[in-house]
Amino acid sequence: MNYENAMVIVADLGEMKAFNVKKNEGMVENELKVSYSLEMLNDISYIDAHKKVQDIVTDSAGRLGHSIGENHNLQTERKKRSLKDVANDINEIVKNKKPNQLLLAFPKELNAQLVDELAPETKKVLAKNVASDLIKTHTADILSHF
Repeated sequence: MNYENAMVIVADLGEMKAFNVKKNEGMVENELKVSYSLEMLNDISYIDAHKKVQDIVTDSAGRLGHSIGENHNLQTERKKRSLKDVANDINEIVKNKKPNQLLLAFPKELNAQLVDELAPETKKVLAKNVASDLIKTHTADILSHF
């Protein structure tokens, strides 16, 4: 795959990492070898995604009288908000860096919803979308998933 002016973004609801793909050339046994590595651009942590619902719905006297249904609705709303935050950050990075192609990895459970939230300009450069959580994958191994 040709990675000229490519960008890789791996994310989940708690974190997003954006990388430029860097081309490396060198001579090995009188032969030109080309390899690619990732260069970190951004590493964003979404703090609210790590909080538990009971941490958000308590006051100084303890747990408020919320029902389980209300807590479920709060969790759903927090997921939607976090998903929009991730999509907005991806859109902003693509808008500012203007890559020719975007390689994206996001967990399977919410992958389609994330892609739906992406701007048309971002979708236009989306070359590959991997429905997998690669956020904890070692940087040197990320490109092998694309």
